[in-house]
Amino acid sequence: MYRYYYVCAVVASGSAVSNAPRARRIGHASVGLSITGIVISVIIAVVLVLVYSISICRDKYRYDGSCYNFKTYVGVSGSCEDGVISSSGYCYSKYCSYYAHRTSCYKYRKYVSSSTLCDGIMSGNYCYLTSCSGHTYLKKCYEYRTYVGPSGSCSDGVRSATDQCYSNSCHDYSYDGACYNKVKIVGNSGTCTGVRSGIFCYFTDCSGYAYDGVCYEYKTYVGPSGSCFNGVKSPTDDCYSTSCSPFYAYRGRCYNNRKYVGHYSTYCPGLLTYDRYCYFDN
Repeated sequence: MYRYYYVCAVVASGSAVSNAPRARRIGHASVGLSITGIVISVIIAVVLVLVYSISICRDKYRYDGSCYNFKTYVGVSGSCEDGVISSSGYCYSKYCSYYAHRTSCYKYRKYVSSSTLCDGIMSGNYCYLTSCSGHTYLKKCYEYRTYVGPSGSCSDGVRSATDQCYSNSCHDYSYDGACYNKVKIVGNSGTCTGVRSGIFCYFTDCSGYAYDGVCYEYKTYVGPSGSCFNGVKSPTDDCYSTSCSPFYAYRGRCYNNRKYVGHYSTYCPGLLTYDRYCYFDN
């Protein structure tokens, strides 16, 4: 009885010794499987993060690990107030504080006609711009800025609180980024109540006589056969001029002749003044 148990113990002990390498192999395999599982889990987690990141950037712009709603080309030295500018000159932004058009954000919007040149993106009658070469007012870009005064007209534009008229069209006379209703030849030494350019004076008000967009000092009726040496003759036979030389000027009109009639004569074929001079054309 005692001998039987002894043999079994010996056999069991021998079996345990012979299976030790196998146990070690199983242990190594378990550790390897555990490490592989961790690596796979990490890979799956990274893939899920990337998929999620891509999914939330759908129909948007991805730059430097972030998602943006707008991508606008502004140039390397351009302005990108609400976002991040790339080395290629694109502005990536999440918000647009100015004018959004499609998936781009533009700082200025200008109303133009279909035949007007647009330096930016044209959409309908609007030109979307990232910079304004003219004049800016209330986040819009205008070609012309003209002071018209409190009572001046600004029918083609927007009047500011300082009585400036901002517009994109000028039907009269444009000079140095402004639009003027009148232009007058004043010479090199003549008085100019507006902006002088050489012998011309650009202004919005005419204290004399306006004809065909030009302001003149004198308006004289010369008749169908009369001459208009120093000015422009209208279809109504009026002569508009800025100079009366070599004739005689009186109250905004030119006369060919001036004669002193004295205090005793009342005959004057033209205009008799209080100092008894008669201005006439015949």
